Amino acid sequence: MNNAGVIAPTDLLSTEDHEIQKMFEVNILAHYWTSKAFLPAMMRNNHGHIVTVASAGGHIVAPFLVTYCSSKFAAVGFHRALTQELTVLKKNGVQTSCVCPMFINSGFVKNPSARLMPPLEPEEVAKQVMEGILTNQRMIFVPPLLKVSVMLDRFLPARAVAALWRLNELKFDAVVGYKDKEN
Repeated sequence: MNNAGVIAPTDLLSTEDHEIQKMFEVNILAHYWTSKAFLPAMMRNNHGHIVTVASAGGHIVAPFLVTYCSSKFAAVGFHRALTQELTVLKKNGVQTSCVCPMFINSGFVKNPSARLMPPLEPEEVAKQVMEGILTNQRMIFVPPLLKVSVMLDRFLPARAVAALWRLNELKFDAVVGYKDKEN
């Protein structure tokens, strides 16, 4: 299971270069190194399960999480491309799952809140993730309602998506250092 994550909730212009580098090293590059370490034996035996822990942020975006969301989009892409590669190589015994949770009450993000999808408790997330892995779900959205949000984000006009964001009232502690020099 590729489960590591780093986050720096801040506006893009205030995100330090070393924070961007670290987020990509941990949030996506680590998936490559872990998979390359374990995948050869799985492929030889045509048996195993690669679990990529991404995020809802790998499908939908949030302000002040530009770098985090970008790295999680990459993790989702990694999962999808690896899944296709294993299929083409006829390694159907090697399963893949990608876990995409919303905010979890774990301290990873400080003071998260949302009207439509409030933060989840770690035990509930673990239960849904294990159920998804054991039933070989390719994409595990936690909560499952997140699938609807992803579809709406893809198909609704931008104004409608913006209205849903306002309705959801997503909030968390972020450092906003950008100052408009003209105002």
